[in-house]
Amino acid sequence: MIFALMLGLAIVLMFPLLFIFRGGASGARGRRDAAIEIHRAQLEELSRDLANGRIAESEYAGAKLEIERRLLAADTLTDIKLDGSAKWFLALTTLAVPATAFLLYLPGSTPHVPSMPHAEVAAREQQAAAQVDTLIAQLRAHLATIDPNSVDASEGQALLAEALAERAGGLTPESIALFKQSLANAPPKASWRNLDEQRLVQASVTQ
Repeated sequence: MIFALMLGLAIVLMFPLLFIFRGGASGARGRRDAAIEIHRAQLEELSRDLANGRIAESEYAGAKLEIERRLLAADTLTDIKLDGSAKWFLALTTLAVPATAFLLYLPGSTPHVPSMPHAEVAAREQQAAAQVDTLIAQLRAHLATIDPNSVDASEGQALLAEALAERAGGLTPESIALFKQSLANAPPKASWRNLDEQRLVQASVTQ
């Protein structure tokens, strides 16, 4: 049922193109007739401007001569004969577009991309969590052996705080304290100083 509705909707959306079939090829206005009508309208407007005093007599004569020259040139234009042959192509397109779109939605018509099994996703998440836990343990062990107020400790504290926030899915009291301690001893041009500042601003907003 849904496919029938989709096909019907596609046909309805293409229906406005069929209005071109109204009338015939003979009803189309050619370049010659259109150009002549335009130039005649210009002559009439020019005469009204002269009668209303909007242009001078000398300007009127020059403009009229130019329009008459264009009018004579337009009379020599050759129109392309319209035989209506393009209507068959339009009719075919009107039917082919919704039909093609409908076929693309048929079962089996589009490539099937299998979803990743849940077990594999869970295994990857566990592996990533284990790597974060290993990094946290290594950073804690390293920080325990160095001066907590040193530049080396400042970088390690920033890394440990970020790892703790990643594992928890957000900032924790311990990670905020580490960011503060890291920022206090970070050199002005330290690469991790910007991380400390951004995280502390984020902490102040969420508190």
